[in-house]
Amino acid sequence: MLTLAAIVSLAIALESIVGFGATVLVLSLGTWILPVQALLPAYVPVNMVLSASIAWRDRAAVDGALLRRRVLPLAAAGLVVGLALYRYAARPELQRAFGVMVVVIGLGELRKVLWPPQNLHLSRARSNVFMFAGGVVHGVFGTGGVLIVAALAGDRMEKTRLRATLAVLWLLLNIAMLGNFVAHGAMGATSLRRSAMLLPAVLLGGWIGDQVHRRVADRPFRVAMALVMMAAGAATVLR
Repeated sequence: MLTLAAIVSLAIALESIVGFGATVLVLSLGTWILPVQALLPAYVPVNMVLSASIAWRDRAAVDGALLRRRVLPLAAAGLVVGLALYRYAARPELQRAFGVMVVVIGLGELRKVLWPPQNLHLSRARSNVFMFAGGVVHGVFGTGGVLIVAALAGDRMEKTRLRATLAVLWLLLNIAMLGNFVAHGAMGATSLRRSAMLLPAVLLGGWIGDQVHRRVADRPFRVAMALVMMAAGAATVLR
C-alpha cells in the first residue's frame, strides 16, 4: 500500500496543479497493485476530499451557470450509461481500450503544450459529445475528466476558475459513483480501510500541488503529466 500511496500522492499533486488527471494516473499505475474494482472504491472517496476542499476554498471562482446549463446535464447523462457498464471494468479488452485512450490523451496534451493550437474552439455538437463521453468514461473508470476538459478548451477558462468548476463537477459525479459501488457490493469495511490509508497521501499531494498551483506556471507540470500518462497507458496496453 505504500507504493499505491506514493502513486496517489504524485497524481493528486499534479491534479491540484493542472486541474485534472489524477484518477487516470492512479488507475493506470494502481491496477498493477489492486484490481480496478477494488482500487476505485478505495480511491474515489479520498479523491472527493480533494475536490471538496478545492470547491470550498475557491467557491467564488466556480462557474455555476456553466455547470447547471451545459456541463452537468450532459456529463450526468453519460454517467448513467457508464455506471451501467461498471461491472465490466475489469475485462481485459476494456482495460486495453482504457490504456489506448490514456496514451492518446497524453499525446494530445503534450502536443497542446509544446505546439499550442491557434484555434481551440470546438463546435457545440462536438463539445457536447465530448462531455457525454466523459460522463460515460467516468462512470466506468472514474476518469472522464480529460474528455470534459477537452470539451471546455474553447472556453479559455482561467486556470483557477476551471479547477474550481471541475472540482464541483467531480464531487457531484463521484457521489453517484459511491452509490454505484455500494449497489455492487464493492464498498465496505475493506475498501474504507484502504481509503483511510490513502487519505494522508491525498492530503499531502493536495497541499503540495496547491502551493505550486498558486506560485508557478503549470506548463512544465502539464508536460510531466502528459509523459507519465503516455508511459502508464502503454504499460496498461502491454500488460
